[in-house]
Amino acid sequence: MTDYNNKQQFSYNTVPTSQNNVQTLHIEKERLVVPIIFIPGVMGSNLKVKPEEGKDENTDKVWRLDSETSVLRWLVWPTGGAEARKKKLDPNKTEVDSRGMYIDAATKDIAIIEQEYNDNISIYEDRSFDDYEEQINVMLQGIDNAKKNHPENILFGLRGERGWGAVSYISYGEFLDTLQTSLFDPSGHLSTVLNDLTKDKSFILEEKSKAMLTFTIEEIKHCESFYLPVHAMGYNWLESNEMSAIRLKTLVEQTLPAYYKKRGKICDKVILVTHSMGGLVARYYTQALGGKDKVLGVINGVQPSTGAVAAYTRMKRGTEVNSTFIGKTKDYVTEQVLGKDAAEMTAVCAQAPGTLQLLPTPEYGGNWLTITEPDGTESHFGIDPYTDIYLAKDKWWCACEPHLINPLNSERDLTQMEIDWNDYEKLIKNQVIPFNQAIANQYHPNTYVFFGIEDDKKHIKQKYLTYNTAHWIGQFNKDNKIYMRNPLTDHIGAMNRLNLGELKEIRTLSTERHNWEEDKIPSPYYRDKLKGNIEEIYTLQLADGNGDGTVPQCSGEIPIDKIKARMHLPVAHEPAYQNGITQEFTLRAIVDILQQVKIDD
Repeated sequence: MTDYNNKQQFSYNTVPTSQNNVQTLHIEKERLVVPIIFIPGVMGSNLKVKPEEGKDENTDKVWRLDSETSVLRWLVWPTGGAEARKKKLDPNKTEVDSRGMYIDAATKDIAIIEQEYNDNISIYEDRSFDDYEEQINVMLQGIDNAKKNHPENILFGLRGERGWGAVSYISYGEFLDTLQTSLFDPSGHLSTVLNDLTKDKSFILEEKSKAMLTFTIEEIKHCESFYLPVHAMGYNWLESNEMSAIRLKTLVEQTLPAYYKKRGKICDKVILVTHSMGGLVARYYTQALGGKDKVLGVINGVQPSTGAVAAYTRMKRGTEVNSTFIGKTKDYVTEQVLGKDAAEMTAVCAQAPGTLQLLPTPEYGGNWLTITEPDGTESHFGIDPYTDIYLAKDKWWCACEPHLINPLNSERDLTQMEIDWNDYEKLIKNQVIPFNQAIANQYHPNTYVFFGIEDDKKHIKQKYLTYNTAHWIGQFNKDNKIYMRNPLTDHIGAMNRLNLGELKEIRTLSTERHNWEEDKIPSPYYRDKLKGNIEEIYTLQLADGNGDGTVPQCSGEIPIDKIKARMHLPVAHEPAYQNGITQEFTLRAIVDILQQVKIDD
């Protein structure tokens, strides 16, 4: 139990509709500031070009998720091809961009002011430009006043100052607004949403959960002892998650205490809410960087706790397409934007330790990669994924195909390929393996988890089908061509590859299982028998496991003995926090975490 004694008094003005309608509101409460820090998933933070030292910070955006149209340039070649991705999505040339969209606390007031302007402007249709300009200035001044005088902004600062513009508006914009309005009501009282948590919860916790997430009126009233401002920490998801965890440490232990000290408040501990890879960032901070005592609790949503096989399959075939273009345009576009084939995905992932840290770790368990040869023989890999899969450059099933690392090496210069491979190998050995080892089986003791699976395990909806394992099935192919296809030599990978242009789910290999066969070509122009050849064609099977479309059940359901509570529901990976049940789970977990904090009278 943590004791605090932080008596504070606040008085501020609000401007709900216009500057002529001022209301004064006084709150006299004994309240401790406990920031709620949201940490997004991979690709969920906005990025811009890293400015040169001493130069203008207002550089070009690289990855911005304000709307569906903001990423369309990644959909088409050449702006979205492998070469462009290699150049632009470089961890050493990018940094977090905080200029993205977000919902302002005074949005409703601003909408009223804008409507008043639209209603009044018709009066000035026959007047001069100066009259129009004056009306615009009146509107802009009203908007500025509304922002400055909104109670939330007065107490906590603008949402932009709290990092909201650094994360994907598409995925998180409305969720962050909903979370904040649930945790802070301008009236000074608890919101209706919080008070309603005394009612039965709309989900069922899994057995052996230590917290029940049901509350009495007194327990809900305990929340009146706190101010709960929502912050967001965007991070460069191309960098190692260790670097992002170090930035989180600075935010929690230096930036926020100083930020609230200027506002006359004490801020000593935080609550972390994470999505997907953001959970790995949080775990490294709390368990490897000594941040556990600075964090009251952690809420993890759809975290790939031991990695995701989809990180492997996407480097081999691109983002899996679980939908068709017709009727599901948004899903199709999203999948294509993330990387439509192995060339686009590998060009980015091979230089980005953050994405490589999403590959299955040894703790994922079992031999998750299966190769079924044409004669039915099976080989299994995954117990030591680093040696058998990630660094096995001479194997065709290697996660990172060497000739795809650097699309700028269009001539396939072998010396350059070796340099590129060595750089990739260093990332695995120096950044991926140590990071994975540091957080293996390590979780903050006050962790609350939700993950996605389909309830009807016999009839899993397409959007929830997930790669639990990866399975390549081979078959013989008798090639009736007048020439013999020989293995390629202009690469440093598997020496029996026949087609380096294969970027999706097919890999074609030469074989030593059969001698070259005499094969008649069915054509009257040839009298003699001509040689054909036998090939092996391996096909990566479609996802057929249960999960959220990205993270399988085995990785999402963090061991119950290591956490406080766990809940599952049918939810897709990217929009996980747009679901009403996950939002309720998050609120209940926050309230439960606050119960451990004692406020002295």
